Amino acid sequence: MTLAQPVAGGAWLEKPGRGFASASATYRKTGDEGAQETSYYGAFGVTSKLTLGIDLNQSSAGSGHALMFARLPLRAGPRFRLAVETGVGGNHYQGLWQMMQKTTLSYGRSFETGQSTGWLAVDAAYELRNSGFDAAWKLDATIGLNRPGKVAPMLQVETSKPGGGRFSYALTPALRYPLDGSRELILGLEYRNTGRRSLGLELGVWQKF
Repeated sequence: MTLAQPVAGGAWLEKPGRGFASASATYRKTGDEGAQETSYYGAFGVTSKLTLGIDLNQSSAGSGHALMFARLPLRAGPRFRLAVETGVGGNHYQGLWQMMQKTTLSYGRSFETGQSTGWLAVDAAYELRNSGFDAAWKLDATIGLNRPGKVAPMLQVETSKPGGGRFSYALTPALRYPLDGSRELILGLEYRNTGRRSLGLELGVWQKF
């Protein structure tokens, strides 16, 4: 079985001279309170063994981050890939910026489901925020199907455990709608538990270039 590459990231590097970008907006409702979050992700293949990118995030609560990262391959087999990613930049709260660092170990695997193929991506990350004073472990997973030209399902699971803080998680089932040969519309419904439960609607666009 050949290794089927998903549209985005994880353990898969971008091909030299090619790239991927995504932009998304999420609206969450917690009780009577509403909140918005926007994000942008871009990656570009510099060589067959180096992908560079940027990760931006901003919430209506006044927090966000901006990271530049480099992804390097560790190992590749007929059905899996393993890569490491390191990022540096800053995080902010209400305009006060501080240094942020992030290291991620990514595992990717392809599989077959009858007439289509699918992929699994698992990312284990360690973050240092606020100039190293706040640390967090994160474990995220995405599983999806590849159905060229057709609507494709996807499930995202995000978990986070800050040092001395509360464990939180989010589940986002989503659908990928093809717009043309290089773009997809992402529509997801998010359930998040950070000690307070919320429901959210995610709208995004994926672009290959």
